[in-house]
Formats: sequence, structure tokens, C-alpha cells
Amino acid sequence: MRVFIAVELPESVKRSIYNLQKRMVDNVNRIKWVSPDSLHITLKFLGEVEERRLKDISEVADKVASKFSSFFIKMEEVGIFPERGVPRVIWVGISEGSFELSSIAKQIDEGLFEKGFPRERKKWVPHITLGRVKRLQNPEIIKKFTKENIKGEKTKVEAITLMQSNLTPQGAIYKSLERFFLKGEKIG
Repeated sequence: MRVFIAVELPESVKRSIYNLQKRMVDNVNRIKWVSPDSLHITLKFLGEVEERRLKDISEVADKVASKFSSFFIKMEEVGIFPERGVPRVIWVGISEGSFELSSIAKQIDEGLFEKGFPRERKKWVPHITLGRVKRLQNPEIIKKFTKENIKGEKTKVEAITLMQSNLTPQGAIYKSLERFFLKGEKIG
């Protein structure tokens, strides 16, 4: 199974991001845009894992979630990866709540490492991927959007989710496998 741990986003945030994507799509082509239904914040991508390992992943996610209280996040301006050179990913960063997200991601990474999963190699940056650049003739077109702000409201993070990713010719389809509520949150 191809899996990852993420923060799911409410419909209102997905709508705000979709409106930003619509403004950008008229100016930037050759980008594979992430479907609004698939928008999320990845905390840890695990890739292909054996189904028997899901128990280990769930134990770590549940333990980490139980250490954190719910908190608010707020999106900020658009960014690109890499910052220098040819852009490959367009994303929206997180301003408020980035410390909490980073702390959760770090603890998940450490807990899974103790269970035999590889550590994250790159520095983790809290973000929501908007699209992946397939080919670009003029990188400056994308860079002008990095000054764009998204008009998103504050969003409360109450849980983290173990997600399954099924790759199709139309793109990845995500399925929630298990939700882990932050301490003090209701289940159901």
C-alpha cells in the first residue's frame, strides 16, 4: 500500500485554494494541478509499505496525536520548490500553526524511525501542494505568483490522518484509512 500521514483540510479551505488555482491557470500552463478534493498537508510520506506495517504506523500516529492539543493554522503566500532554478512544485505555505505542524511532523518521523522506517532526508516545510510543473518555458511567470496571498480563514487542526494513495492515469486518489484525534478532541 502507498501511504502517508496528513492533515486533512475543510471544504472552505479547498475552495479558497481552488479559486487561487483558477487565477493562476490562465497564466501558467503545463502544470498538473492538484484536485481540490486531494488538497492536504503531508506530515510524512511513507510510500509503499506492507499492509502488516500499518499497525506500527497507526501506533506512532496515535501516540503523537495524543501529545498535542488542537490548534489553528492559517495559509500564507504562494511559494515554489526549489527556490532557485527551475520551479517544480507550486505550494501555499502555512504561517500560523507552522510550529505545531513542524513539531508533529518531527515526532512522527522520529517515532517511525524507531519502528524501522527511514528518516526524512529533506527539511520539512509545512505547505499545501497546489501543482507540479511539467514543463515551463519561462520560470518568471510562476515566480510572479509567489507574491500572491491566499485569502484563507483560520482552520482548526483537530486530527491527523493515515491516508492511502492510489495512483491512476488521472492522478492520485486518496482514501482516509484512520484518523487520530489530538488530545481533548471528540471522536466521531
